[in-house]
Amino acid sequence: MTTAHHIGVPRDGDPTLFYSPGACSLASHIALEESGHPYRAIETLLAKNQHQTPEFLEINPRGRVPALSVDGKVITENTAILTWIATAYPEAGLLPTDLISRMQCVAQMAWFSNTPHIFQRARFRPHRFVDHEDMHDAIRTKAASSYWECMREIDALIGDNHWMMGDAYTVVDPYALVFYGWGTSNGLPMQDLKNYTRHKVQMLQRPAVIAVIEREQNRHFLTK
Repeated sequence: MTTAHHIGVPRDGDPTLFYSPGACSLASHIALEESGHPYRAIETLLAKNQHQTPEFLEINPRGRVPALSVDGKVITENTAILTWIATAYPEAGLLPTDLISRMQCVAQMAWFSNTPHIFQRARFRPHRFVDHEDMHDAIRTKAASSYWECMREIDALIGDNHWMMGDAYTVVDPYALVFYGWGTSNGLPMQDLKNYTRHKVQMLQRPAVIAVIEREQNRHFLTK
């Protein structure tokens, strides 16, 4: 773990996010920034295996980011962290108040986690799925095509909506941004997905999104 960013005026008990630039932790990082409340953000570089250090494994024994430390307890997984942020800071309006609509948002985030994210992982880490190296290329090929199918599905889900889940911005939106960035870096023709691209452009106009991408120096979205 390298850099600790102190956002706002942190106090004892403020949430601490462990993130890695370019990882799915971008979603939780943006949501914390959108909340308007102080927090700490600690860079935990996956590329340098900082998520496998004894210090980090005490925080999250699974060795994954994001992880959010709150009052001496740790929340893992984007879906849970994003739901906590929206629930802890209701004045930010990051989830609908209607229970059914709120659960639909949670369901969409769960799908992000268990479908396109898994295909991304399979493409770059096929050894986690099979031991036989002669099957790795086939897994990468299938994972890439399945990831693209997910991107098309997200494009259709956005449709004419202003945001991912309708007229209102929610914590689902920064999570959706993660997969657009990965798709671009993977060489997929993301610009052909008109609704999703419009969503990406709108996201990149939000001050909180700009601030986090610059803070992370997130390679999936920086143009310089």
